[in-house]
Amino acid sequence: MEVFMHPCTFWEDRFSGFARYHCELAALLIQLGVNVHIPIRETPNENLKTAHFFPQTSAEAPGIPLAARAIRLMLSHTPFARQANNYALRAEIRKYMRAGHRFDVIHPTHTNAYDLIPFIGKTPLVLTVHDMTHEVYPHLFRKDPTAQRKLDYARRADRIIAISECTKRDLVAISGIEPEKIDVIHHGNSLVLPADAATRPMELPERYVLFVGRRRDYKKFDIFLEAFAELADADRELQLVCAGGGAFTPEELSQINSLHLSGRVRQCWFTDEELAITYNRCQAFVYPSAYEGFGLPLLEAFSCGAPVLCSKASCFPEIAGDGADYFPADDTAAMAAAIQRVLESHDYANGLRARGAERLAHFSWQRCAAETKATYQKAIDQKKP
Repeated sequence: MEVFMHPCTFWEDRFSGFARYHCELAALLIQLGVNVHIPIRETPNENLKTAHFFPQTSAEAPGIPLAARAIRLMLSHTPFARQANNYALRAEIRKYMRAGHRFDVIHPTHTNAYDLIPFIGKTPLVLTVHDMTHEVYPHLFRKDPTAQRKLDYARRADRIIAISECTKRDLVAISGIEPEKIDVIHHGNSLVLPADAATRPMELPERYVLFVGRRRDYKKFDIFLEAFAELADADRELQLVCAGGGAFTPEELSQINSLHLSGRVRQCWFTDEELAITYNRCQAFVYPSAYEGFGLPLLEAFSCGAPVLCSKASCFPEIAGDGADYFPADDTAAMAAAIQRVLESHDYANGLRARGAERLAHFSWQRCAAETKATYQKAIDQKKP
């Protein structure tokens, strides 16, 4: 089976969930006998650069056309350097696609790969839909073409992979896609606690609650801050660590100051190993978001031994099961009470850790890859006369 993964997502960012997903998938599909083609020689993405298959698949890339290389060079020290680099990489892929390669399946890594559509022809197309955030919160993404591009791809696709039942329901309800052509295939976990986790030096507070990822609007970080402030007022040693998500915005800093939390809240960047240790040492991992496509940090927290508290919304009950304690996403008091239960009882926290570890066993990248290969075969069979 020959599968072309258009590498769009691999020139977008150094780190991204989409890139991690496709790298984990490609590595295991190769073990299952699938020939995966990701023809790109240069990438800023750390997931792809460190993948064992990258040297082999990158050798297929024809090289960036001379004109695109010249444009990239001219703009390399200007504010347009990133756009010029992306233009050059797109030009390389267009050159590759025009060469007329034959594949059994096309699986784009991102719906931003809009230039792929004219080259699909009759080749079976499989699309992964990670979430419907742009469609659920359109006011946050004005002038963003993602929703329309996703819809165009979904209508064109022979099979669609939804990463949760929640995402499938939203895709059917919002976009009108037929449920019969959607397969739900859950993610696996990539984060592993290092062997020296107990002894490795880390600049972390003695006692802290952990928040991971972006903090905008529907993530409910503002409500989480209010809940944390209720606890911090009575517990002067408790701190809040925010992993990733970028530096605090002026609005966030203003709220932190108004809640008298200055010096009690920090934002940090971590490597994967550091993040695993940060999960492991926290008093609780709190995921207050009102909407996610899957909620990969849930599996990360389970894997690293963190007690998990999350909103009872979106896909969270589907993924976390009985491995988490829940609260309404907009209920500050309920959120604070859930955190307090973990802080006050080691037995309760340890019970969450144990149930989280049991829940983790339901998810693996090996299962994801095997089910994805089966979806590829469905798409191929559907095209047969």
